[in-house]
Formats: sequence, C-alpha cells, structure tokens
Amino acid sequence: MWTQKIRNDFDRIALHEQQGWNHNSHYHNFLLKQLPLQCENALDIGCGTGSFSRILAQRADRVIAIDLSPKMIEVAKQKSRQYPRIDYQVADILQWEFPVKQFDAIVSIATLHHLPLENLLPNLQAALKPGGKLVILDLLQHENIQDRLSDFLAVPLNWIFQTFKNRHIKRSPEAAIAMKEHLRTDKYLTLSQAQRIYTKSLKGAMVRKHLFWRYSAVWQKSSVTP
Repeated sequence: MWTQKIRNDFDRIALHEQQGWNHNSHYHNFLLKQLPLQCENALDIGCGTGSFSRILAQRADRVIAIDLSPKMIEVAKQKSRQYPRIDYQVADILQWEFPVKQFDAIVSIATLHHLPLENLLPNLQAALKPGGKLVILDLLQHENIQDRLSDFLAVPLNWIFQTFKNRHIKRSPEAAIAMKEHLRTDKYLTLSQAQRIYTKSLKGAMVRKHLFWRYSAVWQKSSVTP
C-alpha cells in the first residue's frame, strides 16, 4: 500500500519534471568527488529522471539505474538516448535481486528515507566489490537548536539560488501540488539517527550534515576480503 502511494506520487511528479537547480543537484559535484575515478559497474538507486545517472555514466562503463516509478524511468530513457551505458530498470529495490560483489559504486539520492534502511544496508554492502564505495545523499529532520539555526543561512541561500539559477524556468502549479502532496507524508532521519544506523551496519561510515536539509553517508568497503 505504501509502496503503491510512492509509485503513484512519483508517476505524477514525473509528468511535470523540470531541469534546474534544486537541493539535490546542488550536491552532485560533491557526490561525484566521493566516487572512484573509474568504475566498471555502478548502481543508482532511485534514479528519477536520470540526472545523476547521466553524470555517473561519464565515470562508469555501465550504470544500472533503478526507480520504482515507471513514468520516471520513461522520462529518464527519453533524456538519455545518447547514454547507451545506462540500463534503466523499473523495480522495487526491496524486491530486487542484488548481485554479489558486482559494483564499484552504489549511489542513492533522496530515496532511502522511503525504505527500511537497516534492512537495506547489508544488501548494499554485499553488492559492492572489495574497495567499492557507497555514497548516499538524503533528507534530514531537524534535531536540535543548531539545526534550526542553520536555516538562517539555508533559507536565504535557497531563495537566491532559486531566483538566479532557475530564473528561466516556468514552474507549473501542477508540479508544486504533486510535490506538496508527496512531502506531506515523507518522514526523515535526524543526524544522530542516521549516524547510529550507518555506523552500526557499516564500520567507518562517514555521516555528515549539509545545508539545504540534507545529509551524506560515505563508506568504502575493505579491499581485503575475509
């Protein structure tokens, strides 16, 4: 039931998807810097319309890009006709059969808050090759007064970036309504919750807070196989 709602929400959002600056794309360069310089195989979980998958395809020989929403994948394929290295798949990642020691990099942007993270992380760990990297960007819930104080910087910067970087984009009312409806039921981890979950499952994982209500988690699998 919950999975169906998420699929329906993003099918609706995909119909009004517009390229431009947003809180996720702001960190694309940061995420790219965390990845190996050259990948044979990479996995993008919750790829949406493929904006980061296309960036990843410049670094990897093959990218598997998965999303729950058929409409998102349809748009992604349309936008990625010049990127034959990307294999787009409509799938529920919780039902997907992960290959073992297959990927040099696994990336997920603004997706894992929809999923039971503690159940998923062991699958991601097993799917990475020795030395492979897991790089996550996701939304963050305020936890304390310091988090709220960061809004004094994030809110005006958000307005500035939206005004100047997206000044040529005409936002549709339908897109705003679709996203508002989806966000109404979204729930996020606090920073301390994210740190506890990642470091418990992935020894040495680095979890840090970012502006624009995001956190990142970066972990490299040991290159020494037991």
